[in-house]
Amino acid sequence: MKELRAMIRLELINLFGLNTYRHIRDPREKRKKRALLIALMFVGLVLMGYAGGVAYIFADFGLAKKIPMLFIPLAFIFQLMLGATKSKSLLYRERDLELLSALPVTGTKVATARIVRLYAEGIIVTALILLPSLIICGIYTGAGVLFYAAILLMILILPILPAAISAWVGILFAAIISRFRHKVLAEVLLVVVLVVGIFVVSAAMSTNTMTSGVEVTAVDSPDIGDGDKEAMKAKMKDAVTAAVEKVESLCPPLKDFGEAMGKPDLPVLLIYALISLAVMALTGLVIGRNFFRISARLRTVVRHREYQLEAMAEQSVMRTLVKKEAARYFSSGIFVANTIVGPAMAVAASVALAFFDVSRPIEGLKGLSFAVDIRGGLPLAFGGMFGMMSISASLISMEGKNWWIPRSLPLSSREILGAKALFNLMVIAPVYGLTEIILLFTVRAGLMDRLWMLLIPGVSILYSVLLGLLLNLKYPKFRWETATEVVKQSAASGFSLLGGFVLFLPAVGAMILPELYRNLLNLLMLLLIGSLCVLFYRKLIRYPLERLVG
Repeated sequence: MKELRAMIRLELINLFGLNTYRHIRDPREKRKKRALLIALMFVGLVLMGYAGGVAYIFADFGLAKKIPMLFIPLAFIFQLMLGATKSKSLLYRERDLELLSALPVTGTKVATARIVRLYAEGIIVTALILLPSLIICGIYTGAGVLFYAAILLMILILPILPAAISAWVGILFAAIISRFRHKVLAEVLLVVVLVVGIFVVSAAMSTNTMTSGVEVTAVDSPDIGDGDKEAMKAKMKDAVTAAVEKVESLCPPLKDFGEAMGKPDLPVLLIYALISLAVMALTGLVIGRNFFRISARLRTVVRHREYQLEAMAEQSVMRTLVKKEAARYFSSGIFVANTIVGPAMAVAASVALAFFDVSRPIEGLKGLSFAVDIRGGLPLAFGGMFGMMSISASLISMEGKNWWIPRSLPLSSREILGAKALFNLMVIAPVYGLTEIILLFTVRAGLMDRLWMLLIPGVSILYSVLLGLLLNLKYPKFRWETATEVVKQSAASGFSLLGGFVLFLPAVGAMILPELYRNLLNLLMLLLIGSLCVLFYRKLIRYPLERLVG
């Protein structure tokens, strides 16, 4: 137990980089860490506000008692999605394999400590969703003190089972990847299938649920009076009630669990906790027994065949640097998998548009006095998909301890950073071209709409590439154990994701504006994004790379 406590402490001591922030002495680095922590807190507050807002709507519709039944599985699924995508890289870290192999610790203790880390992260996610929603439930239902005590108990026991299931996903991925010769390609395919599968299943469930009782009706007059508003609210209430009842009929255990939480029924919660702990213990035992064997098989082994010296060829500096970036990028499965999701979603969305008629505006949607033209928002929406996860936001940090090599060469910032930007564009360009070709056949649009769908995503790609490089220069992360820390958990990748997400906001305005004003908005956004690209480029070519110390 002493070794297990030590391993758990090592896993949790630097959760979210708090220990690094406490002991860092460089004021500049401390400000960067503080900015990242503030951004994480902001995201947490947004998630709490969203959960609380949706719970308030349910309570206002008289469905306060249904909130536990809806939000407890929501927290479960949300944690499972986050854990499943990172469990493999968290459980099996190549960098510390040799060190762990030399220590007098068993694989079971190492695996258990890392599952506990998944559980600790799950507690935070669960608290952000359940605290505001269940407190609103307790206020509207007049629950007693026991209910609020059960909330704290639920926050502690709910994340156990998702952490264990995520660990099983991790070991399944690891077992599959370890049997493939091309491990990076196998990891990329598995992660993309997982993410797209979750997206498709959740979208199908949402559509199947929300279509029960939801009708689109036309509004004869653009003026909506108080009576119309009350009638509209009554229709929305009926639709939401019907959707909740459909969820209950499709999954009766959710209804029973929600009722047990609403009472609260402590024996049911205790049984769930015991089952979850048993599953976690079994998971740690199974993974631990095979931990070092699978970790060793996951290591990339390079086998050299007979080497033959041939005529040497000279290459340009830019071509050499781009090939170096390509070798580093395609050597990390987690890097490829996470940065290809946005472009893959763009291709999937362009194909999905073949099954929806977006050529005509939707009028009278839920009593709105204006038409909604989905086609008008497509240019900015596709620009946001391409710009959500920029490769360049992690290329500098992925250099790691080797960053001194390009800095020591007689190369300018334009050449080093230009090669990284060019490589990013070379990866995205074929996907962009494929998406545009598919849109020619799946979306019926006029000349101007077609022009915006061509120009805005293209300039958005350039914007995301340059922004990613600039953010990576501002927030580099050269000390990391796994690529997951750089690709998913660094400040540069997080802010780059937000930088691409902001392109979705004007897309909403483009869908409700008349055609003339929509063209003006698209032109304004094209000029704005293009101006930002020029500004970012000028900053990049003048950036003194000697400031960055790997």
